[in-house]
Amino acid sequence: MKNDYLKNKVAVVSGSSMGIGKAIAWELAQLGAKVILNGRDSEKLESAKNEFLDNGFKVDTFIADIRLQEECKFLISEVISIHGQLDILVNNAGVSSRGSIENSADKNFTILSETNFTGAAHLSKYAIPYLKKTKGHVIFINSIAGFRGMPFNSAYSASKMAQAALSEALRIELWDYGVHVGIAFVGFTQNDPNKKILDVDGSLVYLPKRTNMQLATQESVAQSIRKMIEKRTKRITLTGLGNLANFTIRYLPAFSSWLLWFNREKIKNQYTMIGGLKVDESVQVASEYQEILTDSEVEIEAVKVRQR
Repeated sequence: MKNDYLKNKVAVVSGSSMGIGKAIAWELAQLGAKVILNGRDSEKLESAKNEFLDNGFKVDTFIADIRLQEECKFLISEVISIHGQLDILVNNAGVSSRGSIENSADKNFTILSETNFTGAAHLSKYAIPYLKKTKGHVIFINSIAGFRGMPFNSAYSASKMAQAALSEALRIELWDYGVHVGIAFVGFTQNDPNKKILDVDGSLVYLPKRTNMQLATQESVAQSIRKMIEKRTKRITLTGLGNLANFTIRYLPAFSSWLLWFNREKIKNQYTMIGGLKVDESVQVASEYQEILTDSEVEIEAVKVRQR
């Protein structure tokens, strides 16, 4: 693959104001791609944009909540109106959670499904007509939790397994159009200090830094995604733990189930319910999401106004 493959490619990276998404956007931008950053938080998005600009990378930013179908449609239509094409869609935006099925807040399942699964589905749906024209790429940033249901992380696992099924179906549907569909099963990766996840009660909690395992860097993940795009790879699994999980689940399913059962308390205490400070009530995702549910017609109308 030529080193200039990404030059002038138009790439949308959802959830790219921080974390892995931002690292992927950076990796693409430094190789000449025209990158569109996306997120819900205007301040974070503006901060990320300024960081790119300060380093000589021209990027566009679009505030859009991918949980809303109309927002997904608006994002893609705006990209086309500005750039006239779309070559790469990276479905990175996502949210994680923790807690048992019995104790998890009902809204957690809804939020995770509408972010990790249907959000990616809607973005892909509206991007497909334009990706067909460029024989482009749809990339899904998944997780090793997408291999099977993980204890005390069931809602997250279910949403990621659904996303994995989506990618498999989409790959076959788009085969005759030359569109590349890839999925990356990402293992434990270094997270930003202000990374938040849904706690068992539906509130937000800061994810503490993991010190009990070797973590992949965000930069290494981004480089793997870039290579996946350049080589049009269908599927990759990252980190040693991820590859071990993939092997045992695929070839030794009974052993894999026993391994999870045997280590259930360790998984709960050292990998899932590992503490973390609560986020201020004023910015809880539960209340934000409730506003979206109760005022969805207002949100959609606002999108229509922006489209006029």
